[in-house]
Amino acid sequence: MTQSWKIGIIGAGGISEAHLAAIQEEPRAQALAIADVNEETARKRADRHGIPHVYTDYREMLKRDDLDAVILCLPNFLHASVAVEALSSGKHVLCEKPMALNADQAQSMEDAAKQAGKVLMVGQNNRFRGESTLLKRLVDQGKLGTVYHVKTGWIRRNGIPGWGSWFTSMEKAGGGPLIDIGVHVLDLALWLIDYPRPVTVFGQTYSVFGPKKKGLFGWGTVNDQGVFDVEDLAVAMIKFENGTTLILDVSWAAHIEKDRAYVQLYGEEGGVNMDFNAGKITLFHEEAGVPVDSVLYPERQNERLLLLQNFLDAAEGKEEPICRPEQGVYIHRILDAIYTSSRTGKPVTLDETD
Repeated sequence: MTQSWKIGIIGAGGISEAHLAAIQEEPRAQALAIADVNEETARKRADRHGIPHVYTDYREMLKRDDLDAVILCLPNFLHASVAVEALSSGKHVLCEKPMALNADQAQSMEDAAKQAGKVLMVGQNNRFRGESTLLKRLVDQGKLGTVYHVKTGWIRRNGIPGWGSWFTSMEKAGGGPLIDIGVHVLDLALWLIDYPRPVTVFGQTYSVFGPKKKGLFGWGTVNDQGVFDVEDLAVAMIKFENGTTLILDVSWAAHIEKDRAYVQLYGEEGGVNMDFNAGKITLFHEEAGVPVDSVLYPERQNERLLLLQNFLDAAEGKEEPICRPEQGVYIHRILDAIYTSSRTGKPVTLDETD
């Protein structure tokens, strides 16, 4: 008999819509409740998706014995504390990225999940793209040989989200594009190459356009009462124990040709380029000593639905979670090191315990 999963949504902002759409397509799942401090926003979501219970205090929602799991669609600074409470109350947790504000908070979430014996997953939905799953198979099958270098990035020309909102507050977001969109491509790139141990991180962040409060905002509305104390561009180089290197480039605002999100892998037997919006991956290799470009077109996949299905399968004990909490902690240790390197102007050496 198929288990019916009663799910609660904590946070009724825009990203909750993507999760609720996936729930509607998954027969095992039902959105039982939604919580948000803005009751009007929560009720609009509830009415649209037929959610029977609305709360303004998520803690009241967590008291429900008939609630099996929750999806956290909250500002970054609330992820750790709410996740720990939800796990401690006996709920499985799917948390939007980034996992937390920093590695210590992420570790507290992993520890809480282990203690509760519940599934904690981070919503790294880009792992479930058709291009990503195809590329992962190619790497795992050895089509590229040993991958020795990676370039990845998510660059926007005109995309500062909501100047003065929590997105542009270091206290509430933990950073700018590095922790907002950079976490997506960094996670994807490292998942593809099986998370080698990082040993040295050098990074630099820039805040060029945000503090000027003019131009290159692109997304959302300006809140004059808010702050902008995060970066709007970050670059980093990471060296791993096995000798592999990775270059990361992320921006919300920059004088560039166009927006782009990409992963490039350099292997001894072949290389590959994946652009998020291209719907294809290009493999660079040799045949009979002649350079050849092979273009592969994977099937389109509903990445949010596949994320939800893997979460439920993991909660049912049928599969391992594809996005594991220890990987989220690993990512945050690298992000923390990039910010530290930028502040100090020096490379950061990561110890065995990091």
